[in-house]
Amino acid sequence: MEGDKGLTFQSYREVFEQLCPYYMSIGMTYDEFWNQDVSMVKAYRKANELRDKRRNYELWLQGMYIYEALCDASPLFRFSMKKGTVKPEPYVKEPYPITAAEVRELEERKAREFEERLKAEFAELAERIRNKMPQEALPK
Repeated sequence: MEGDKGLTFQSYREVFEQLCPYYMSIGMTYDEFWNQDVSMVKAYRKANELRDKRRNYELWLQGMYIYEALCDASPLFRFSMKKGTVKPEPYVKEPYPITAAEVRELEERKAREFEERLKAEFAELAERIRNKMPQEALPK
């Protein structure tokens, strides 16, 4: 037929033979590919997608740590400054929170620390005011 010029047809076997190396590369055995349930390929593809997504996130997170470390150390690379005038920021003391529970825990801890800091500052302020006032003006 004239309209079929340039089209190539492949048998199912040829298609499967082309796909076999891909599925073997993502963990499927030769026997599973050729002799087991055909629906397994969907599970292997999905598992591969999840692995790729997790790996991508891990590399992105690693990049965040490297970026922050470089930003923290960047004052050391300012050669126009006198030595000792600029100090690097300390590296993060704990890993970044990843899960929602970790984020919530971090926010609660920061709120508690902020509250404790405020209480300490108010107590110090009250003590300074108390020390400056004449003794007879203080309530008994």
